[in-house]
Amino acid sequence: MLHNTIITLRAIEPEDLDLFYKWENDTMYWEHGSTIVPFSRYALKQYIQATTQDVYETKQLRLMIEHVRDKVCLGTIDVSQIDFFHKRAEMGVFIDKHYQQKGFAVMAIQLLLEYLFSFLDLEQVYCHVPKNNISSQKMLLKTGFVCVGEKKHWIRKGNQFEDVLFFQKLK
Repeated sequence: MLHNTIITLRAIEPEDLDLFYKWENDTMYWEHGSTIVPFSRYALKQYIQATTQDVYETKQLRLMIEHVRDKVCLGTIDVSQIDFFHKRAEMGVFIDKHYQQKGFAVMAIQLLLEYLFSFLDLEQVYCHVPKNNISSQKMLLKTGFVCVGEKKHWIRKGNQFEDVLFFQKLK
């Protein structure tokens, strides 16, 4: 269920530490997330160890997106704010700059949605996307998400605030 002929979604392994260190400390990616300071190897090692905990306990899940043929990690796909009572969760996807615009994110989202709707029995998945991030909006629309609203001045970029669009996918 968590793979197709091109990619696999797999659990984080201790061997992924160097890759996480590279990704989390590359300031080019910070504008798309909530990172504002560098991460130490120690902090990332602790994080990786914590990801082995039960999804029902932590209410979050991060999976590596790995190419089936050559076992290269292409990025990550995250589920957070899992609410098992209301049956919803927030999703985020990250693709390394070398593998963007190749359809890997769309495939990863499709696999993850199948897992979330079938196995975890969630009713909806949602995402917040900066209004100026057109490629992420197109990616979500390709996977059946619908833009259902806009949040004004939701994220801070330097001394400015940006609006985000709220996307939702129902089961």
